[in-house]
Amino acid sequence: MTDAPQANGLTTPTATGYPAPKFERTQTQPENPFAALIPDQHIAIIPSFTLESGVTLHNAPLAYSTRGTLSPDGDNAMIICHALTGSADVSDWWGPLLGPGRAFDISRFFVICMNSLGSPYGSASPVTNKDGNPANERYGPEFPLTTIRDDVNFHKLLLDDLGIKQVAAVIGGSMGGMLVLEWAYFGSDYVRCIVPIATSSRHSAWGISWGEAQRQSIYADPKYDDG
Repeated sequence: MTDAPQANGLTTPTATGYPAPKFERTQTQPENPFAALIPDQHIAIIPSFTLESGVTLHNAPLAYSTRGTLSPDGDNAMIICHALTGSADVSDWWGPLLGPGRAFDISRFFVICMNSLGSPYGSASPVTNKDGNPANERYGPEFPLTTIRDDVNFHKLLLDDLGIKQVAAVIGGSMGGMLVLEWAYFGSDYVRCIVPIATSSRHSAWGISWGEAQRQSIYADPKYDDG
């Protein structure tokens, strides 16, 4: 394994013999105070990403954290998918499982967690600037609708950039479990094992109603002010 130097002085692990990462990296997001709450994460800037809806995001940030070492063959990645309100900091919500000799064994696996679109913790969302341009306003309520498939395709760009050629396991619960099921579509030649927890392939009417109740409670807050 080698460390590929970045223009801003940060380093990002990549497999031996694989081209250096092409995406720009940063650890700061001045317009988004929530990103600063997550320690030791990197933010890759994806130049262009088209959603299932047809909307294209430009200079879209993708926050992620890694633990462990990527193998020379790039085949020991373990993806951890966070739930709806989670972040890329696995130690914050599944800390007891992370470490040498534990379920997320960083002595054997290159453990990576990537923040989902729409989350306030670093990836493109309503609280990031439009097109990643500091001169622009935040997306706010104009941030486009995204899907689970959008998240997985977005994250796959980063895996390719890091030199990850095969995934040993993908693990996640709740919304994270939905991402796990979507990762399975890449096939067993790419994803060797999936561990979906407390999840389903589609929302029930009950789940949809709970989500709507939560949205309406946010809309009713006077401080929301239309986003």
